Amino acid sequence: MRKTILLIFIISNLLYLQADMISGINIKNNIQIQKEKLYLNGAGMRSILFFDLYIGALYLKSNLDNAKDIILLKKPMDIRMYITSSLVFSGKLKSGFKEAFEKSKESGFSTKKSKINRFLNSFDAKIQKKDIFDFLYLPKTGVTIYKNGTLLRTVKGYNFKKALFGIWLGKYPAQESLKEKMLGRQ
Repeated sequence: MRKTILLIFIISNLLYLQADMISGINIKNNIQIQKEKLYLNGAGMRSILFFDLYIGALYLKSNLDNAKDIILLKKPMDIRMYITSSLVFSGKLKSGFKEAFEKSKESGFSTKKSKINRFLNSFDAKIQKKDIFDFLYLPKTGVTIYKNGTLLRTVKGYNFKKALFGIWLGKYPAQESLKEKMLGRQ
């Protein structure tokens, strides 16, 4: 009986650990930023061709699987990017975001260029493998950008939040499989 209970305990812990790991990166089941406790909705890898670039993780107050509802939601939420490749560098990330904001606009979520430029300035410093970016939305504050836990800047406005979250969750997402994983569907 003891062996059976021990075996069940070991297997359940292994399954739990597997759910929290993507490409060797431990994805937290919940995070706390600015007194807000958020829970992992889903996470997945952003890849181009055969190269894994970053892990995108969506954190919400409670699980949701409808992309448009999440984009329109006026509650605290966070998208966390775990950089997994040395191929991700400042200039490339900025140009990728510029293109992604255009696709988000095609999905119906536009914002002012000045706000996009303010956001892009968050990526001026050197970016390295294992860097972690957080894009925390708080309704009264806007989107606050952190790099490795250090506050970079805040971009105010609900329309900016919708455009930013539309990059991953809009009709034309950065990567469809990543969108599905962030929504907890895969």
